[in-house]
Amino acid sequence: MSSAAPSDIARRYCDGISARLDAITATQQGAINQAAQMFYEQIKADRLIHIYGAGGHSYVGSEEFLFRAGGLANISPMFEPSLSLAGGGQKSTMLERQEGIGDKIVKAHHLGPDNLLVITSAYGINSCTIDAALEAKRRGCRVIGISSVDFANNTPRDFVARHSSQKNLGEIADVLIDNHIPHGETLLELEGFPQKVGGTCNVLACFCINWLVMEAIDLCLKNGVEPPVWKSANMIGGDDFNRRYLEEYTPRIKAL
Repeated sequence: MSSAAPSDIARRYCDGISARLDAITATQQGAINQAAQMFYEQIKADRLIHIYGAGGHSYVGSEEFLFRAGGLANISPMFEPSLSLAGGGQKSTMLERQEGIGDKIVKAHHLGPDNLLVITSAYGINSCTIDAALEAKRRGCRVIGISSVDFANNTPRDFVARHSSQKNLGEIADVLIDNHIPHGETLLELEGFPQKVGGTCNVLACFCINWLVMEAIDLCLKNGVEPPVWKSANMIGGDDFNRRYLEEYTPRIKAL
């Protein structure tokens, strides 16, 4: 079967995403190195790495970290299903703008000074994100943020979705990895249509997530520490390979 040539939309979207990925790799190595060092320290000390993805598509970030082939087994997502799109799109948006939820999620997981929390938030501004970050810092927990500097900086401080502190995630986190999501989140203009199309947040966030994980694994290997890494369960031998990690982490990680 012959294949049609890629459309103008396909080329433009690919070019736009590629340019964003190039920008991430050109600017974020320092932040990735700092975050990978934090991951390494948790792995070396046999501690969990906690993940929080505030509502909507940011929730996907916490799912990307968990039970991922080639990913770390000591990942403990702080899932709150009501924040996910599976619980309803409008509800997810309303709840992520509500103060008094994110901090309760952190409290319920009893995070403290020995813990590391990664917050994946596409834009880094909403109430549920900032509440969680502030509560984690109050408890002495180290925080890594993955969000968009451009989006946060170009959103008015009095915008309705913001936390009452008007803070951006990057102003609270110990390390911020800039996912380079553009302000407005979409890439392409179509002729005669006022709204840009072509979402970016999951592609860019998942690139940052997997890059961070790979750098942490590499750091472990260079320092003689065996990283706990999943194998695909859909490969022959995958279940047998993963069994020791399931036995080790299932009692410790609620999401498993």
